[in-house]
Amino acid sequence: MKIMKIETNSSISLNVLRGALLTNEDGAEFRIHDFSVELNNLTEVLVSIREIDNEGNLDDETIELYFSSLKKWTIQLQGGCIKK
Repeated sequence: MKIMKIETNSSISLNVLRGALLTNEDGAEFRIHDFSVELNNLTEVLVSIREIDNEGNLDDETIELYFSSLKKWTIQLQGGCIKK
């Protein structure tokens, strides 16, 4: 399978990433729920994620991680927002 190459200096709105499927290094899957920044640290984007259980349901608990800490994770763009 060939993957589209993304040019450097490309950008998208963070809203496009809402609902995207994230997979961590251990194979656990999550959905992006939202984004925020702390007012005392505007250079780091926080991503709110919710884990997907073995039955495909979203966990009620939201986890916040710095987006920069997800470098080894994979992402699949899904489009749209998570239903509440």
